[in-house]
Amino acid sequence: MTKKLKKVGSYVGITGFTSRAEVVRAIATIPQGSDRRLMIGVLMDSETLAGQTNKWPECYPKKENVRNIFVGDPRVLNLVHYNTDHPETLCGQLMEATEVAGPNLDGFQLNAWPLIPDLEDYWELHPNKFLSLRIGSKALAQVESMKRFREFIGAYLPMIDTVLIDPNDNDNEGKTLRPAKGAEYLRVVRDYPTLGLGIAGILNPNMLHLLEPLIQEFPDLSIDARVNAE
Repeated sequence: MTKKLKKVGSYVGITGFTSRAEVVRAIATIPQGSDRRLMIGVLMDSETLAGQTNKWPECYPKKENVRNIFVGDPRVLNLVHYNTDHPETLCGQLMEATEVAGPNLDGFQLNAWPLIPDLEDYWELHPNKFLSLRIGSKALAQVESMKRFREFIGAYLPMIDTVLIDPNDNDNEGKTLRPAKGAEYLRVVRDYPTLGLGIAGILNPNMLHLLEPLIQEFPDLSIDARVNAE
């Protein structure tokens, strides 16, 4: 059997899919000849993995429905966005989630900072799964300096494929992508040869101009947009 290669390259992400019909409609909007894949993000946590109901059931599908959401299409990157209340058993949870999500799963987006031994154990068992590390404001606040940030990220290599900077999740305004803040962190790790770079934040259509300076500086930047409900 030919070994499946891990998907690489940049993407534009949308998170919160709960049905295959939503995915099919989203795929239909991919521009012809696009050089970025569409990341299909499905939310899962340790509660829903255990068969319980998340406090936001409209965003977190039941675990038995997840495999039916993902489709096999080379234009997409199918990621489970996974968070856990039990980080000490992350590897086992990811193993179970891999089975639950089915054959079209490409990998996971994880919140920082997962325990490195557990992540390494999973990576050794599933080296072809794509792993994205999302680093939000609270996680960034745990790092004392840019030098330490670079060291932190280096410790997760080569397991992770993309680092996703999200400096907006602790923003009281909650309305604006902060490209300058994200760029500060991206510059520190841009020379890691195997590491993809990404930015996340609330991004409505009238905010797209905020991405222009980032795309100019980081041409292969991945983008994970959270849409403002207001």
